[in-house]
Amino acid sequence: MFRHYLLIVTGLFVVAGASFAAEKLRMTAAELEDHQSSMMLAKLASSQKITNGLVTKDFEEISQGAKELVSICMATEWAAHKDQIYAHHRIEMQKQAEKLEQMARQKNLEGAAFVYMNSLTTCINCHEYCRDVLRIADDPEKSRVVPIPTHDVEVRLPMDVPVRQ
Repeated sequence: MFRHYLLIVTGLFVVAGASFAAEKLRMTAAELEDHQSSMMLAKLASSQKITNGLVTKDFEEISQGAKELVSICMATEWAAHKDQIYAHHRIEMQKQAEKLEQMARQKNLEGAAFVYMNSLTTCINCHEYCRDVLRIADDPEKSRVVPIPTHDVEVRLPMDVPVRQ
Protein backbone atom coordinates (compact mmCIF):
# COMPACT_ATOMS: atom_id res chain seq x y z
CA MET A 1 0.00 0.00 0.00
CA PHE A 2 2.83 2.38 0.87
CA ARG A 3 4.54 1.68 -2.48
CA HIS A 4 1.34 2.45 -4.32
CA TYR A 5 0.99 5.74 -2.45
CA LEU A 6 4.67 6.58 -3.07
CA LEU A 7 4.28 5.93 -6.81
CA ILE A 8 1.24 8.21 -7.00
CA VAL A 9 3.00 11.04 -5.13
CA THR A 10 6.14 10.66 -7.26
CA GLY A 11 4.04 10.70 -10.42
CA LEU A 12 2.30 13.87 -9.30
CA PHE A 13 5.64 15.57 -8.64
CA VAL A 14 6.93 14.56 -12.08
CA VAL A 15 3.80 15.85 -13.80
CA ALA A 16 3.88 19.10 -11.80
CA GLY A 17 7.58 19.57 -12.56
CA ALA A 18 7.09 18.94 -16.27
CA SER A 19 4.14 21.31 -16.36
CA PHE A 20 6.14 24.01 -14.58
CA ALA A 21 9.09 23.57 -16.96
CA ALA A 22 6.85 23.67 -20.04
CA GLU A 23 5.18 26.85 -18.76
CA LYS A 24 8.56 28.50 -18.27
CA LEU A 25 9.61 27.60 -21.84
CA ARG A 26 6.44 29.01 -23.42
CA MET A 27 6.55 32.67 -24.32
CA THR A 28 3.54 34.73 -23.49
CA ALA A 29 1.93 36.63 -26.35
CA ALA A 30 3.43 39.89 -25.05
CA GLU A 31 6.92 38.35 -24.78
CA LEU A 32 6.61 36.91 -28.29
CA GLU A 33 5.53 40.29 -29.68
CA ASP A 34 8.44 42.01 -27.89
CA HIS A 35 10.83 39.43 -29.34
CA GLN A 36 9.45 39.92 -32.86
CA SER A 37 9.71 43.69 -32.42
CA SER A 38 13.35 43.28 -31.41
CA MET A 39 14.05 41.23 -34.52
CA MET A 40 12.33 43.82 -36.71
CA LEU A 41 14.41 46.56 -35.09
CA ALA A 42 17.56 44.53 -35.75
CA LYS A 43 16.56 44.13 -39.42
CA LEU A 44 15.90 47.85 -39.62
CA ALA A 45 19.33 48.63 -38.12
CA SER A 46 20.97 46.30 -40.64
CA SER A 47 19.05 47.96 -43.46
CA GLN A 48 20.20 51.37 -42.27
CA LYS A 49 23.81 50.17 -42.39
CA ILE A 50 23.28 48.98 -45.95
CA THR A 51 21.66 52.28 -46.97
CA ASN A 52 24.48 54.27 -45.40
CA GLY A 53 27.04 52.02 -47.10
CA LEU A 54 25.34 52.50 -50.47
CA VAL A 55 25.25 56.29 -50.26
CA THR A 56 28.85 56.55 -48.99
CA LYS A 57 30.16 53.77 -51.24
CA ASP A 58 31.38 51.88 -48.14
CA PHE A 59 31.39 48.25 -49.26
CA GLU A 60 32.45 47.02 -45.82
CA GLU A 61 29.37 48.59 -44.24
CA ILE A 62 27.13 47.12 -46.98
CA SER A 63 28.69 43.71 -46.37
CA GLN A 64 28.29 43.97 -42.59
CA GLY A 65 24.62 44.95 -42.87
CA ALA A 66 23.99 42.12 -45.35
CA LYS A 67 25.70 39.56 -43.06
CA GLU A 68 23.49 40.70 -40.18
CA LEU A 69 20.39 40.29 -42.36
CA VAL A 70 21.46 36.77 -43.31
CA SER A 71 21.89 35.91 -39.62
CA ILE A 72 18.46 37.30 -38.79
CA CYS A 73 16.88 35.39 -41.67
CA MET A 74 18.41 32.17 -40.38
CA ALA A 75 17.15 32.74 -36.82
CA THR A 76 14.75 30.01 -35.75
CA GLU A 77 12.50 32.54 -34.01
CA TRP A 78 11.77 34.22 -37.34
CA ALA A 79 11.07 30.87 -38.98
CA ALA A 80 8.51 29.92 -36.34
CA HIS A 81 5.42 30.77 -38.38
CA LYS A 82 4.29 27.80 -40.48
CA ASP A 83 2.60 29.78 -43.27
CA GLN A 84 4.08 28.93 -46.70
CA ILE A 85 3.83 32.45 -48.11
CA TYR A 86 5.51 33.90 -45.03
CA ALA A 87 8.24 31.26 -45.35
CA HIS A 88 8.70 32.23 -49.01
CA HIS A 89 9.24 35.89 -48.05
CA ARG A 90 11.75 34.89 -45.34
CA ILE A 91 13.73 32.66 -47.73
CA GLU A 92 13.64 35.32 -50.45
CA MET A 93 14.98 37.92 -48.00
CA GLN A 94 17.82 35.58 -47.04
CA LYS A 95 18.74 34.99 -50.69
CA GLN A 96 18.74 38.72 -51.39
CA ALA A 97 20.87 39.45 -48.32
CA GLU A 98 23.38 36.81 -49.48
CA LYS A 99 23.40 38.34 -52.98
CA LEU A 100 23.87 41.79 -51.47
CA GLU A 101 26.87 40.55 -49.50
CA GLN A 102 28.28 39.08 -52.73
CA MET A 103 27.81 42.43 -54.55
CA ALA A 104 29.62 44.21 -51.72
CA ARG A 105 32.55 41.77 -51.91
CA GLN A 106 32.74 42.41 -55.67
CA LYS A 107 32.56 46.18 -55.01
CA ASN A 108 29.60 46.36 -57.40
CA LEU A 109 27.69 49.43 -56.22
CA GLU A 110 25.01 49.33 -58.93
CA GLY A 111 24.39 45.62 -58.36
CA ALA A 112 24.22 46.14 -54.59
CA ALA A 113 21.76 49.01 -55.02
CA PHE A 114 19.60 46.92 -57.35
CA VAL A 115 19.55 43.93 -54.98
CA TYR A 116 18.82 46.22 -52.03
CA MET A 117 15.82 47.76 -53.82
CA ASN A 118 14.50 44.25 -54.49
CA SER A 119 14.96 43.35 -50.83
CA LEU A 120 12.94 46.43 -49.84
CA THR A 121 10.15 45.23 -52.13
CA THR A 122 10.28 41.85 -50.39
CA CYS A 123 10.05 43.58 -46.99
CA ILE A 124 7.05 45.62 -48.06
CA ASN A 125 5.29 42.59 -49.57
CA CYS A 126 5.92 40.50 -46.46
CA HIS A 127 4.68 43.21 -44.11
CA GLU A 128 1.62 43.72 -46.28
CA TYR A 129 0.91 39.99 -46.20
CA CYS A 130 1.41 39.72 -42.43
CA ARG A 131 -0.64 42.82 -41.71
CA ASP A 132 -3.48 42.25 -44.14
CA VAL A 133 -3.72 38.45 -44.38
CA LEU A 134 -2.11 36.62 -41.44
CA ARG A 135 -3.35 38.94 -38.72
CA ILE A 136 -6.93 38.66 -39.97
CA ALA A 137 -6.70 34.89 -40.42
CA ASP A 138 -5.16 34.43 -36.96
CA ASP A 139 -7.91 36.42 -35.23
CA PRO A 140 -11.26 34.72 -35.86
CA GLU A 141 -13.04 37.23 -33.60
CA LYS A 142 -12.27 40.09 -35.98
CA SER A 143 -13.29 38.39 -39.16
CA ARG A 144 -15.22 35.35 -40.17
CA VAL A 145 -14.31 33.78 -43.48
CA VAL A 146 -17.38 32.88 -45.48
CA PRO A 147 -16.72 30.60 -48.45
CA ILE A 148 -18.10 31.82 -51.74
CA PRO A 149 -19.70 29.05 -53.77
CA THR A 150 -17.92 28.25 -57.01
CA HIS A 151 -21.06 27.04 -58.72
CA ASP A 152 -24.60 28.38 -59.10
CA VAL A 153 -26.78 27.62 -56.13
CA GLU A 154 -30.37 26.85 -56.89
CA VAL A 155 -32.53 29.41 -55.20
CA ARG A 156 -36.15 28.54 -54.53
CA LEU A 157 -38.32 31.63 -54.59
CA PRO A 158 -41.96 32.18 -55.41
CA MET A 159 -42.53 32.25 -59.16
CA ASP A 160 -43.40 35.94 -59.22
CA VAL A 161 -39.98 37.06 -57.76
CA PRO A 162 -37.24 37.62 -60.38
CA VAL A 163 -33.91 35.91 -59.73
CA ARG A 164 -30.70 37.80 -60.53
CA GLN A 165 -27.49 35.93 -61.13
